[in-house]
Formats: sequence, structure tokens, C-alpha cells
Amino acid sequence: MRFIAFESHDDVSAAASGFGAYHGASRPVGRSRDIYHEVGPYETLWRISSIYSVDMATIMRVNHLTSKTQLKKGMKLLIPNTRGPRANIPLFPTTRWTHIVIHHTATDQGSAYSIDGLHHQRGWENGMGYDFLIDNGTRGKTSGQIEVGPRWMKQMDGAHTKQGDWNKKAIGIAVVGNYSETGLPDKMYDSLVFLVVTLKGFYRIPDQNIVGHRDVPGAATECPGKFFPWNEFKRRIRAY
Repeated sequence: MRFIAFESHDDVSAAASGFGAYHGASRPVGRSRDIYHEVGPYETLWRISSIYSVDMATIMRVNHLTSKTQLKKGMKLLIPNTRGPRANIPLFPTTRWTHIVIHHTATDQGSAYSIDGLHHQRGWENGMGYDFLIDNGTRGKTSGQIEVGPRWMKQMDGAHTKQGDWNKKAIGIAVVGNYSETGLPDKMYDSLVFLVVTLKGFYRIPDQNIVGHRDVPGAATECPGKFFPWNEFKRRIRAY
């Protein structure tokens, strides 16, 4: 597994100190450039700085921010001189997470911000029901970019499956797209494998407890889609 580094938790208001996994294999390469970042739900300046490897003072200066509290969900931030986002997975010391459930959004586009808004419209007061979202390159995000949801940062129950106590014990991961219509792009696939391997290793989740939404007992769905490469995916996560 990729290297594990101690993570400062300026962005976790009430959580104990945790650890962070960084996706070394997906570290952006190529020339630096200026990009715009859409602030996701419960995202902080510290977290954005760590994802893009650009210091907070620089981000504040170029965006004319005088206080971290000015950061708002949905705001577009200029991120100067970056090679792009890297995965940064917060890991919290707890024994509650015993399963992982894989979903697809069944939408052509999506980001944590847009899906959080959609779930709020459905009446979910805590917003995005998934713990993690893997982007498909729409809404200004990079294909394979991993977004961390507010439920995970607060270590709250998910809202990604209606069956039994699964929202209390299962980490919900969604890939943006409809994989009943097409195959999963390689960059998204690689990020999903990295994320699942990181979580299963830290929380000691057995392979048989890593399932698709359709495999949750009582679920009537084909999510994460009939073209999701399930057998190959299981082989890859077992290889670690």
C-alpha cells in the first residue's frame, strides 16, 4: 500500500487525530498550471492546500481571502501553479467500519458539491449520503479525483443504502457515472482500487465484506452497474 503519513486535522472539528493515506502512484506529473477548484461540502482551506500542494497563504492571497472563515461551499477558488489534485484519504482510529459498499451515481456528471445539493433536495439534512466520491472528469473535476464527503469527516452514519444497519457499519463509495451503460474508465478504476485497499487495510475489512450495492441483502438494484468489472476488481484488491 502507498505510504501512510500523519495528518494534521485542522479540518476535523470534533474528531480525534487520525492518519492520512496519500496516493503516491497518482501524484500529478507534467507542467504546473493554474486551475479553479469548486469547494465541496465541509471542505477546508487546509484540505484544499494539501490536495493541490499549494500553501494556504498563497491560495488566500490570490483569491483575496482575509480569513479562512470566508471559504464557502460551492465557491470557485483559483489554485495557482499546481500540477493538479492528489488523493488524500483521512483515516480515523475506530472499529465501527466493518464493510465497504460500492455504488455508481447513475448520472452523467457529478461532484461532491452537486451530489450534496441533490441529496439535500431529497430531504437528507446531512447532505451527500456517500462517504467518498470518485469523479469522472465533469463539473471541473479531474477523472479519478477522490472527494471526501462530510459524513466521513464527521464520522457519521452514511445514507447510501436502506438495508438494516449497513449505513452504520459500511463505508459508502460512489463512482460518478452510469456503469449499466458503459465501462469504468481506467483512472477512476485505479483510484477506486487505491481507496478500497487503503480503507480495507487500515480498518482490517475482509474481502468478503467489500460488496456492490446490489449485493447488500434486500437491495433491489443493479448498482454499481452491469458493466462494473466486479471479478477483476475483487482480484485486484485481493492482490494487496
